[in-house]
Amino acid sequence: MLKFVLLGSDYCHRKGGLRSSPLFQFLLTFYSDREVCTLQQQQLDPRRIISTEFLLIETPSSLSQEKLRGIRYQKAIVFDDSDSWWLNESEEQQEFLSSLTDFAVKSHVDRTCQYPFRMGTLPLYRKKKLQQCLKYKAWRDALFGKHNRKDTDLFFIGAPTRLQRVLDGPNQDYNQRLEWLSQVMTENFPYRFVGGLECSNQELIKQFGNDDGDLSPYLVSQRYNFYSYFRQLCRSKIALVPTGFSRWTYRHYEAAYAKSVMLSTDMSNIELFVPLPPHLINVPDHAPLLPYVEQGLKIYHDHPELLESNIQFLEQYYEQGRFSKRRPKALERFLDQLNPGFNACLTNAQRSPEQHQKTS
Repeated sequence: MLKFVLLGSDYCHRKGGLRSSPLFQFLLTFYSDREVCTLQQQQLDPRRIISTEFLLIETPSSLSQEKLRGIRYQKAIVFDDSDSWWLNESEEQQEFLSSLTDFAVKSHVDRTCQYPFRMGTLPLYRKKKLQQCLKYKAWRDALFGKHNRKDTDLFFIGAPTRLQRVLDGPNQDYNQRLEWLSQVMTENFPYRFVGGLECSNQELIKQFGNDDGDLSPYLVSQRYNFYSYFRQLCRSKIALVPTGFSRWTYRHYEAAYAKSVMLSTDMSNIELFVPLPPHLINVPDHAPLLPYVEQGLKIYHDHPELLESNIQFLEQYYEQGRFSKRRPKALERFLDQLNPGFNACLTNAQRSPEQHQKTS
């Protein structure tokens, strides 16, 4: 019997198919190819019986009971790794999937929203680039000694993405990236900021410019690959982590590993598979940024040990930024979620800036 069978969505958008999905890569870290299998719906055949402990169904899916006749499973799970907070399915699909299971997992769960399933979180599988950067940094520190020089106060680079907050009804999209840049990229801003909006995708710039006005004051000509981006992150006291297409971004974890203070979009109601480390500052939507910048700089100068503890927190789940057999807590968390009695409370509720101030 297989341990996991992943059944792909009708709309495969990944290069490499389902085997390149974060969920499959996570499971393959802990299980062998003989225990984990991927299938597309066109491969299902009632004459070919497949037995598995867990059937993981990617949505959106036009799956039917007839198509499932060849699958013998103990527990079904719906999974959706899109950035949106909602599940990508129609009412008809939801009705059928609800007849199979009460449980679904997504890359993040917004506890202020209503879901048709009991919700869990999906492992976020980072590519090897962060691990390569951390290994290089460790090698360089061992060879030349640790260099903690940070000559930049704040850093952010990214596309002008916008958070979609409602599925139906009036448009309430929120471009927090532009809102923050408009405050830190002014002549009278008292701290040194590096970065802005990348201009590599001119079509995207034009699209957002139609809605948000002239973006040219916020564009930067410098091109960053991951390695130059992470190098600059390591030189920055504060990492700005505004919302992208969703509240969470990989930048949260990257900033922690770079030992930068995170000024984050408000994550207090967002649950992630690997909880965010405790020492970050949640910035409420539309709040002036400067007071939080000053709070972040105070933490950086007065309590650098908190930034080290952020890394220690993440290393309970990761080994240098990636899942590993040597870090079984990640697999334990995934399997615990499958238990209906699993405590689904907010596992990554963060301290408020006021609580940070008390710590300081």
